[in-house]
Amino acid sequence: MEKHLPILKQLQGMRGEVPTYVICAGIEPYTWIKVQESLDASKHDVEVDIVLNSSGGSPAEAYRMIRAFHEKFDTVNVIIPFWAKSAATLFAFGADRLVLHSCGELGPIDAQIRRDDEKSPDEEYSSALNVQSSIAQIEKRSREGMLEMFTQLRNQPDSEITKIRRTQLAQMLLDYSAKFYEPLLQKIEPMEMGQMARYLDVGRMYARRILKQYTATPEADIDNLLYFLVYECPDHGYVVDYHILKSFLPFVIRADESPFSAEYHKTLGELSMLLIKERFPLINGFLNSYLPQPTAATMETLTTQGQSKEQKK
Repeated sequence: MEKHLPILKQLQGMRGEVPTYVICAGIEPYTWIKVQESLDASKHDVEVDIVLNSSGGSPAEAYRMIRAFHEKFDTVNVIIPFWAKSAATLFAFGADRLVLHSCGELGPIDAQIRRDDEKSPDEEYSSALNVQSSIAQIEKRSREGMLEMFTQLRNQPDSEITKIRRTQLAQMLLDYSAKFYEPLLQKIEPMEMGQMARYLDVGRMYARRILKQYTATPEADIDNLLYFLVYECPDHGYVVDYHILKSFLPFVIRADESPFSAEYHKTLGELSMLLIKERFPLINGFLNSYLPQPTAATMETLTTQGQSKEQKK
């Protein structure tokens, strides 16, 4: 934290009277509790900058946290120096300005489900899309395989197959395809498929709720963005950067755009590099609460110095 705080202090200094809140933690219940406690102790203000670096967590806590900031501030700027993945992406969607450094990125919102694997002592997670993707691949290969076989068999000259009517041949291939893929389909449990679909719905519905409640994003753009983030990203770590987000969200800006500046972007880049190279610190609170507070002795020295200056005048 010793390396991160001086840079964060510089960033806050460039923003004048705008307070800076730093969230460098998972989006979990304890994070929301600390956010709420910090906001309860602060006054209602016009604007806040939230520097966010998080790998994600709970969609419900993401909604509660961004709601808490909007209840306290008129303008909420969410600043991404490095990453805000999964549930942190949902939180970022509630910004009045979503400010990204060139290293900053959000991520897909496909739910990650913990797997209980007796063979592996470590926690493992898999995407809730895996079951749906498996079925989609089986369906795709079944259609392609049947069409390929039908075409090849019908195009063989002087073959006994060509004497079979097309409807009869199609039925034979359907039966063959069903028997071929039946063992694979038996491995998929309907209950598990329904459970995975519900997990996906939670993230998608919170994302829609946040975007509609706190932004002026057109409905069509919301639909297209959520479809992309749920179904079209090939991996949970897929990079969703400024270039992608700007095509969907009107409130996404670069860190060197007004009301920020080229100097702010440069300093934010220093923080980005530090977050990439160093172990993430645990920070959750207004920046001022992490800066050294003057001791009684320091205050007495400052008072004495001030009196001396007055006497010299």
